[in-house]
Amino acid sequence: NKFPLLSIINLPVLILLKKFVPKLIKNKFGNVEKFRQEFINAGITQFGSGWCWLSINNGELEISKTPNAESPVMNNIKPILGCDVWEHSYYIDYRNRRPEYLDKFVENLIDWEFVDSLLG
Repeated sequence: NKFPLLSIINLPVLILLKKFVPKLIKNKFGNVEKFRQEFINAGITQFGSGWCWLSINNGELEISKTPNAESPVMNNIKPILGCDVWEHSYYIDYRNRRPEYLDKFVENLIDWEFVDSLLG
């Protein structure tokens, strides 16, 4: 974690400082941990190659998964965060440990400022 002293449920406190994302997460999922669990589960349960997504659909957050190179854009849904779950994205570091890769992705790799900027 980039901010070990400033973390809540393993997510940087920066997410709590943004204008839109935390409000939408709280409204949709109840709390950050529930979002985290659902996002990671979408990636874990994507059979084979694909993606898990956080998107805006009709003004609300939505977690989804898509196979191969598909994206929510194909259904006129705006993705604001995507995680590649094709083996090439994690196999060298994590081998067959996709859940660990997804946990580290959510914990350390998401640029919440950028995600927030996509809402505007």
